[in-house]
Amino acid sequence: MAYNMSPTTAATYGILVTGIWLIIAPFVLAYIDAAAITNDIVVGIILISLVLIRLFSSFRPNWLNWANIILGFWLIIAPFVLGYTFATSQWNDIILGIVVVVLGAWSAVLKPTRPRL
Repeated sequence: MAYNMSPTTAATYGILVTGIWLIIAPFVLAYIDAAAITNDIVVGIILISLVLIRLFSSFRPNWLNWANIILGFWLIIAPFVLGYTFATSQWNDIILGIVVVVLGAWSAVLKPTRPRL
């Protein structure tokens, strides 16, 4: 039996993967900026927390999507605000920020589907 994932659930899992990558990226990509390391780990933990609330709670407010969008925009501007000096950490945050904004916006505008009984 095939499992059909709703678009909002797919977007949520995409943000989960992004959050996990943010936590491990400083070590895999060998960041040299302490600000970049701290920022990516903290934002990754927040993103994962929001995803877990969305996936495992019966309470799924739409503000969770908007929080993801805000975090995505933060990732885009963080290299400039925090003054990253390592190009890899800059581009990683900018690209992941765009991904989070797109997935968060996609999830915010789509109506969640209810499972069929």
